[in-house]
Amino acid sequence: MLSAIRNKSKGWVAYLIVGLITVPFALFGIQDYVSRSANNSIATVDGEDIDINVYYQELNTQQRNLQQQLGAAYTQEIDDAIKQTLLDSMINEKLIENYANSLDIVTLDDEVKSVIELNQAFSVDGEFSQDRYTQLLRLNSYSPAGYELAQSKSLTREQIKRNLSGSAFMSSIQIDQLNDLASQQREVSYIALNTSNYLDQVSVSKDQISDYFNENRSSFIEGRKVKVDFVELTLDSMDEPENPTNDDLQNLYDDNAELYTNSERRRAQHILVESEELANDLLKQINQGADFAELAKAKSEDSSSSEEGGDLGFFEKELMGAEFDEAAFAMNIGDVSDVVATDYGYFHIIKLTDIEAETMQAFNEVEEQLAALYIKNAKEKMLFSSLEEFINLSYEESLDIVADQFGLELQSSEYFGNGSSLYDAKFVASAFSSSVIDDGDNSEVMEIDSEKFVVLALSDLQSERERDLIEVEDQIESTLKTASAKEVIENIAESIASAFSSGDEQTANKLILENNLEWVSEGWLSRASELPYNVASISFALSKPEEGRHTYSAQSANQLTSLVIDLSGVRVPEEDTNTGISALYLSQENNEMFVTLIRQLRDNAEIRVFSDLL
Repeated sequence: MLSAIRNKSKGWVAYLIVGLITVPFALFGIQDYVSRSANNSIATVDGEDIDINVYYQELNTQQRNLQQQLGAAYTQEIDDAIKQTLLDSMINEKLIENYANSLDIVTLDDEVKSVIELNQAFSVDGEFSQDRYTQLLRLNSYSPAGYELAQSKSLTREQIKRNLSGSAFMSSIQIDQLNDLASQQREVSYIALNTSNYLDQVSVSKDQISDYFNENRSSFIEGRKVKVDFVELTLDSMDEPENPTNDDLQNLYDDNAELYTNSERRRAQHILVESEELANDLLKQINQGADFAELAKAKSEDSSSSEEGGDLGFFEKELMGAEFDEAAFAMNIGDVSDVVATDYGYFHIIKLTDIEAETMQAFNEVEEQLAALYIKNAKEKMLFSSLEEFINLSYEESLDIVADQFGLELQSSEYFGNGSSLYDAKFVASAFSSSVIDDGDNSEVMEIDSEKFVVLALSDLQSERERDLIEVEDQIESTLKTASAKEVIENIAESIASAFSSGDEQTANKLILENNLEWVSEGWLSRASELPYNVASISFALSKPEEGRHTYSAQSANQLTSLVIDLSGVRVPEEDTNTGISALYLSQENNEMFVTLIRQLRDNAEIRVFSDLL
């Protein structure tokens, strides 16, 4: 049954990815845009148009966003995928809309009104604003009637999804079986063999290296590399400002008082327990005179503080959690709180033991810091006042003129490839952009960080080339030796597992001893256990051992590691456990139903796509 869940997720994940790539308008939907330049169609569904203007407006938005994110990595293949997934999404919306109409599903005006008024985009000070609503619609070329119609259609489509959501079901027996399977535990030990311990036992000949090179020449193609010139406008490159006066520093001190303020701190003891009943009982004992520290030592489940009588030391607000803060910062020294419940299911009893009032560092204590802050602020103003001219000049002139005009150094990079880690990712993407390589233009000015802006231009381009054998000989030798060592450890792992499985423990233990191996005992594992080499997942894929026996298996963990797994037991926890897996399964069933509905609607509809307009 778990494999069924896994298989079902593949189709749904693929559908979800399409939905994520084709981002709908955040406020307005895409089918009812009002300002249309023409009545042209990109496609028709059962004779109804899908407007080409709507399509291209959304397409342009998605293209622009992805180009900014991917830079040189944006390809024609990605562009084609965006076009197709967007069109598919718009066709699917039209199909669902028509299907809802065929079922006479309607959305009431009050429902539309409620959705609009709850939209935070139209709120001012937490309340729906008619002025804000009208303004946003106007800015996005919508009429209120057109937008409300779009929302009505969207809500109607959502009704179809909601109606499907209750269609899938499972019997209580199936739910119990799924829970048992998901909560199952396995007792596991393993041996790990690594190639690094066997490299000295294998050798590779020159002929093997040469043969590998000739058979895999395509793997030794070095991509094109660029060398660029660049100019950096940075905070450090700004002229030193005049030294601040005492008044300058005093004003800065007053304006930034929060930087030099030590917040109030409080000290408390606490007792932490899981049971509210126990917490109330302990509080009753404390109120009757019991020693708080002794109860904390005996009963608190906070092991980090219980030995100290529950002492937490000094703390500021927002360090202990909202519920704790609310109680602790409303108390006086010596007070004991009521029982404080937390979001995590635990219960506190708090005793306030000390208060350090808020203090502010004196002006003379932070004068040097203020001077440094003043100089930094002055340089930042100079940097950002220079930036616009830097951008304009970089667009119009060569980099040597830019550098000369600003008194900056014209720097040159090393040769580097696309995706190189030698330079900032923005720098690399810009260097490989078509405008820099193909058109020979300066790049756009890049903000590397808040204190550095860079513009670059191509200095030299090295074409793609095939590397010589002598350049990659050591790499090939290492690859072949690792592969040979992997064969060695796989054979050893298989021999150990086979010997144990056949009852020949003497041979198995001899192999373990000869290879300086040892068992790692992990005890009882759950499916969620995080272990090296993916041991948990591998162990749950093995056959359940017969009563009183072990399952031994040799497994390849990765290209460098082989495992011997000893599965000695399988059990289901005695307590009832709701793993949530049945809800996940039903959710995936509902999603699958929706995908199937779309597929059926597509099969039965007359869909025409005007490909020449894509």
